[in-house]
Amino acid sequence: MKRCDLDKALPEGIRSFDEWEAKIPKYRTPLMKRLDSLDLGSRPENWTRAALYEIVLWELNRYPEIDDTLFRDLAGAAKIAPGKHREGKELFLRLLGCRNVGLTMATAILRFVNPGTFQTLNARNGFVVLGAGEIPSRPEEAADYYFRYLDELRKLTGDGFDFRFADRLLYQVDKATGRKLGS
Repeated sequence: MKRCDLDKALPEGIRSFDEWEAKIPKYRTPLMKRLDSLDLGSRPENWTRAALYEIVLWELNRYPEIDDTLFRDLAGAAKIAPGKHREGKELFLRLLGCRNVGLTMATAILRFVNPGTFQTLNARNGFVVLGAGEIPSRPEEAADYYFRYLDELRKLTGDGFDFRFADRLLYQVDKATGRKLGS
């Protein structure tokens, strides 16, 4: 491709590629600024696994945009007692409101913050515990579904089936049945 052909790809009213790049929201985020400033040639100490994971998540468009206040508030989920999971509803709904955080991601975050109280919910785990049916997509309904899942999961665990690892085992149970997702 010739440069004159490339220039024809510019949107109407945009005079240069630099001007276009400056108007694309994906490239104006704090994460993008951090990645652009890695400067590994001059600062090799910036090359960390965390930097690599941020690059991968950015490229996959899966980087969660969780603000500093919510991030700090999530630490409070570690203090929610087993069986009192509904106390985390407001945090759960705030997580669902974040860009690139869906139900499975929100439940995974809570699970790793406090595995004695929260567990991940995905299509496989939900099917094993609650049976067939769609996982709701609207936040309030998803929260109710999630907390009902945790209630039922509490009843199923114990006596050689540790709640803290239930999500992993339920996933394997569903896979072992040979059930295909969506069926």
